[in-house]
Amino acid sequence: MGTNATSQRNQSWVDFAGVMLAIAGFFQIIYGAAVFAESGYIVNKLLYWNMGSWGWAHLIVGVTLLSTSWFVFQGNQVAEVFAIIVAAASLFIHASTVQFAPFWSVVIIVIDVLIIYGLVVHGDIRGMKERM
Repeated sequence: MGTNATSQRNQSWVDFAGVMLAIAGFFQIIYGAAVFAESGYIVNKLLYWNMGSWGWAHLIVGVTLLSTSWFVFQGNQVAEVFAIIVAAASLFIHASTVQFAPFWSVVIIVIDVLIIYGLVVHGDIRGMKERM
């Protein structure tokens, strides 16, 4: 496989990760809004915080994922690193609430893992490290 084909495949994975960032961000915002809208649907036995705190965590991570996807599409290498960190935070949040919404949490965890894979393996993080 030529260098051009390899770089095109890598860029496709980065674009895929950008789309997944936007989707995960949208889902996080919906989940955060649902927590605020109907706080009775999840019993207040959460792992660390109360309902309001989890709602804010989902909203903040969702907005951050959504805005980071735009920067990833622009080719910003720092945004790729930041996206990995935010996707890991999203993964932690959904791993902590998996007992209340197992299907939803597993779907978001899989999306987060795909984001991290796409950006770590195929992103331009190595190129940024070589230039330093």
